[in-house]
Parts: sequence; structure tokens; C-alpha cells
Amino acid sequence: MRRFVGASLCALALGCTSGGGAPASTPTGGTTGATGGSTGSGGTSATGGTGGMTTSSTGGAGGTPSSTGGTTATGGSSSGGSTATGTGGTTSTGGSTGASTNVVGPTITITEYAVPTSSNPGWICAGPDGRIWFTHQSTAPNALGNLTTMGTMFNLVKTSTTNIGPTGIAPGPDGNVWYAKQSGIGRAQPAGTIDEYGVPNGGDSGAITLGPDGNLWFTEPNHGRIGRVTPQASFMQFNLPVATSSPTGITAGPDGNLWFTETTANQIGRITPTGTITEFPIPTTASDPRAIVKGGDGNLWFAEHDGHKIARITPAGVVTEFSIGSRGSPTSIAADADGNLWFAEPGANAIGRATKTGAISEYVVPTAASDPTGITLGPDKNLWFTELSTNKIGRVSNLAGGGTVASSNVTSTPPLSGNMGCTKDSDCNASGKACGGDVCSSTSHTCVLAVTGDPGSCTADKDCWCNSEGATCDTSAHHCSETM
Repeated sequence: MRRFVGASLCALALGCTSGGGAPASTPTGGTTGATGGSTGSGGTSATGGTGGMTTSSTGGAGGTPSSTGGTTATGGSSSGGSTATGTGGTTSTGGSTGASTNVVGPTITITEYAVPTSSNPGWICAGPDGRIWFTHQSTAPNALGNLTTMGTMFNLVKTSTTNIGPTGIAPGPDGNVWYAKQSGIGRAQPAGTIDEYGVPNGGDSGAITLGPDGNLWFTEPNHGRIGRVTPQASFMQFNLPVATSSPTGITAGPDGNLWFTETTANQIGRITPTGTITEFPIPTTASDPRAIVKGGDGNLWFAEHDGHKIARITPAGVVTEFSIGSRGSPTSIAADADGNLWFAEPGANAIGRATKTGAISEYVVPTAASDPTGITLGPDKNLWFTELSTNKIGRVSNLAGGGTVASSNVTSTPPLSGNMGCTKDSDCNASGKACGGDVCSSTSHTCVLAVTGDPGSCTADKDCWCNSEGATCDTSAHHCSETM
């Protein structure tokens, strides 16, 4: 499948360390977009779900590492306006390989809450209002949802209609929640009023985060850009050195800069608030880096979906990787209040935990084939995650132990979509294989994994799950390009 890019018995896998990259260029200027947008009406409220069951099991195994040296990034340029090229920096040397130790993770509690509206919840964040907010990957309706930390009082906030649901969500500096959507950025007030703004220059939008400068920063996977939008909706865009690098996840770092993953380029990028871009290579080739988060140890941590690893990068650019024992494919990652890292593994149907030294634990989600996707730290100091295929929000509590779910010997299995009936690919959930992970079988008319070889079904570009990220429909073969 061609990918278009746009959360136990525990093993401390061998950690491998790579040297950093080098400074690229400082873009001058960039393009400023227009302010203003459309305003929508408030959302509706629904009753909360109930807590789910928890399970426990035992077992687990470790992984193996690999390590390479760093390389120097090339110069970048600003989008629109004037262009400036930069000079390369120096290449740092590789580091040493860590030790391997098996440890058992704490016994935690997982509680699940059914979302009362069909939503296929995807990305998730803690809102400034003390509620947990999440995106609807379903387009019926296009919306955001939120609930209290008690798992009650689900609210629905409808967004504009697009081919796919919102692609990212983050708390803003203005008491509102900001979200990325197809070719746009939106703002949702706690009361439910929304404002939406188109990204300039035909740009797209992927992940979004609050920056250290009080602005919102987002990735543009299709155009190889990093975007910035002020709370007043003024846009600036910065081109990456390579337009096809596919920037995906983004977060504010401990050094006052923004850090992001580059899925196609297999790199980690850093951009200063003024636009200086530096890129660092990832030791594992084709690792498919996804989400990235600031850790409590002063470093950045990111998920390697195809590398089956959790990795750490220092502000100086030194990368250390830790293999996941089950060879699960993590998509999102969050830091807890104690400095540990937690991540979602759709294919393994698990939530994982990594200590600051790289000790990996995994926990099976009680509901089978749930496709855990996004994960975040809540204001209650618990972890909250989405279950894309079973329409639930999960909570991880008792993070230090004392719960009922033991560390598990997780086996990585393909994410499923529950044999959902469908007529086109966009009816199906985007399981754990990036967009286009599930397709609508042209023979059974149910959602199946694209990796099964089924080419899926479509009659127009809008039928493709990845349409906003460049996928098109071959109207003669009736197949979307990401599965051809």
C-alpha cells in the first residue's frame, strides 16, 4: 500500500544512540494569511457512558536495537514572499548502546466510556476548560466531542463538513480548543461556538500544538511545511528543506522551540519561533515516525510506527531508540505527571508505557479490536485515550500501581474494523496503518485492512479516506490511489 501522510512483563529493550544532525537555514518572512473566518453555532449535549470492564494477563519479551551516525540537514525556505537559503552545519557523532533489562510494569486500571454519538474518536487532548476533548474521525457528523474527567456529560460540537474528520486537536492560549481540519484550522469555544479558517496557499493541516510563543503551530504533510497561526488567525508558513518530507506530529520542546516528525524523510525536525529549521536523522530506516511529545526528563520522545520502537531525542539531537517487545506499531505518545511515557498501539490493541530509561510495559485494552489511536494526559493526572473502532474513550488510572490490569504479553495483530458494512473507502475507519488503513472491500462490501490486498472501492476522489492528503480515485478501476 502506498502511504499518504497528512497514541506486563515488560522489557527494557536495547537502546541505540545516534548522533544529531546540523542546522539548516533560517527562512526570512513567510506568507501571512488573512484573518477572520466563519462562525458556527453551539454544540449539543448527550449523556455520559459507563465504565468498562478491566482484564489482566502476564508475560512479555524484549527487543533489539540498531544505531547509525547523524547527517547534516540542507537549507529551507519560507513559503510565499521572499526566499532565503541557509548554510549547512556540522555532523555530530553517534553515541553508545544501552543495556537490556526485563522489568514488570505497575498494575493499572483501564476504564472505558461509550461515546453516545457515532464518532470513531481519533485524536485527543485536555482542554483549557478541564474537559477531555477528542476529534470525530467519522464524518457523520464532522465534529469534536468532549466529556468530563468523571466520564460523563458528553458534548458534541459540530464542525464544517469535509471529506474526513478533524486531524488534530490542542488546547489554545485563549481558553479555547484549536483543531486541524481538511485544508483548515478551527477554534472551538467551550460553549460550542466554532470559527474556522482556511490555510493559505492551498495548504493542508495535520497535527497541531500550542507553541512557547503563545501561537498555534501545525504540520502540513502534503506540502512539506510547518504552519503558525496566532489566536487572531494570522498565518505564517515555513517550507522544509525537502517538500516531500511529510511533517506529521508536532510539539513544543523544553528548549523554547517546536519539534516535529518527518515521516517520509525519516527525520526529526526542530523549528525556532522565528523559523530556523534543523533536522536530525533517525537511526532505524523507514521508521515512520508519528507523534512526538515533550518528556519530563527534558528530552523529546516520539513513536516509530513501522520501526516498532519508542525513541528519545535530546535537545542537542542525540537519538536513542527502544524496541517494543510485541513489535507493536505506536501512533501517539503522551507524558504522565511522573515523567513516564505512554503510547497507543492500534495493531496490538494495547496501551504501552516507557520509563525515562526505556523500560517498556504493555497493557491489553479490555475491548478487543478497539484500535487505540490518540492518548493524552488529563487534568486529573490520568491518561485518556481514544478507541477508534469501538467508539469509546478510555482512561488509564492507578498509573503507579494498585489497579486491576496487569502487564501483558501483547501479541501484535492487525487492527480490525469490526466487519463494518460500507459502499466506499471513506465509510471505513483509518485503523493503525495511517490513512487508508481500512478500505471497503469491492467483493464483500465490508471494511477490511488494505494490507490484505483488497483494492477497496470508490467512484470519486471524495470517497478516498486520504483525499485531503493527496489520494485520488481511479474512476475506471474504482480504487483509491493509496492502495494501488
